[in-house]
Amino acid sequence: MHTRALFPLYIFIILFTTALFSCASSAHSDDINKATLSLDNSEHYQLVVTVDLLHLLKKHLNISGDDAKVIGVLNQHSFVEQKKLLEHLQVILSQQTSLHFTYINAHKNIQGSIDANIDGNIDGNIKQNLKHNIAPFKGLQLQHLKRILSQQAGLAEYKAQLNVTGDIPQGVDEVAVQFSPLLGDIVLKVIRPQQEIIRSATLSNRYKISLANANLAASNAIVPTRIKLAADYIYQGFVHILPLGLDHILFVLALLLFAKRRSTLLWQISAFTLAHTITLALGIYGVVALSSAIVEPLIALSIVYVGVENIYRAQTNTTSYARMPIIFAFGLLHGLGFASVLGDLGLAQSQYALSLISFNIGVELGQLTVIALAFMCLYPLRSKVWYQERLVLSLNVAIAIIAIYWLIERLI
Repeated sequence: MHTRALFPLYIFIILFTTALFSCASSAHSDDINKATLSLDNSEHYQLVVTVDLLHLLKKHLNISGDDAKVIGVLNQHSFVEQKKLLEHLQVILSQQTSLHFTYINAHKNIQGSIDANIDGNIDGNIKQNLKHNIAPFKGLQLQHLKRILSQQAGLAEYKAQLNVTGDIPQGVDEVAVQFSPLLGDIVLKVIRPQQEIIRSATLSNRYKISLANANLAASNAIVPTRIKLAADYIYQGFVHILPLGLDHILFVLALLLFAKRRSTLLWQISAFTLAHTITLALGIYGVVALSSAIVEPLIALSIVYVGVENIYRAQTNTTSYARMPIIFAFGLLHGLGFASVLGDLGLAQSQYALSLISFNIGVELGQLTVIALAFMCLYPLRSKVWYQERLVLSLNVAIAIIAIYWLIERLI
């Protein structure tokens, strides 16, 4: 009877393990690209977007799997086909990326080959919105792709720069950018400088073309800008846990499975949170710096340790007085992993502390969500006689196996 009742549970564990293995290479992946919009004396603009070329092609071709699979698919194309693919991709990105200029004046109109949308504002002026389709992007080179496909390029060389220049319509006051959904989330820096995070395929903030008007507008929009900045970094911290932070999810789940009392879980999560908050701040400010080649395997090793210790303590029915300092030490490692992600994301120079705190809040909300979801799933089963001996043991074994796989993968 017990075997029959547990059969769906074992099927779930197998599917769960398989899904995590298939996504293992995506742990700590960062799909946030970076862009710079330079405004030159209200006359010209230059837009530069730094992208991961392999991930961009993966999205464009709708390929599922890791980088090796993408390389295998692309290697099946001839050089001519690869060149046409890059050219077509640049055209698609250009067609889906646009600048939105705003002109506010009660008497003048702007003429040109750009789409216009006219609205009135509360001051009686006319706000004229102008959507400007950019010229074709340049920068994707066949030689660069060939280096990647031959696997001669290092990870840093996967990055490519798309660039385009154009003229700013005469007399406009503001500009906003909307990127192609293929580019995903973007960190935009506007030379003066200003920075924001743009969600996939959404419109950015508007930026004053004139420096004099920009200073006046900035003083009137400090609070809304701070709120939006905080919300953006909270969102990025949250999604780094759910769904991107599979390694952090497994670590938190391992803590939950070990804790037989709520107070034990609370103390362990608090120690982990305090530790990764410390190294997140120290890592971002450059006080502590470790290569990801060291940090990532150690994070995987920490999950292996917690999973294996859970199994050992359950089998021997013993407790560990060293558990709390060990979790604190592992939290320091995970904080360096968070710092690496936040470093790639970038921090707004004018709101450095706010960005850091907001990102950390997002991480904590993600961890609490993981705990809440797991607790809701496991709590109805805690009274079952097979809960500890079969369910918890199976989950701990699955966590340890996945973490061992990650450890080997990150060491190779």
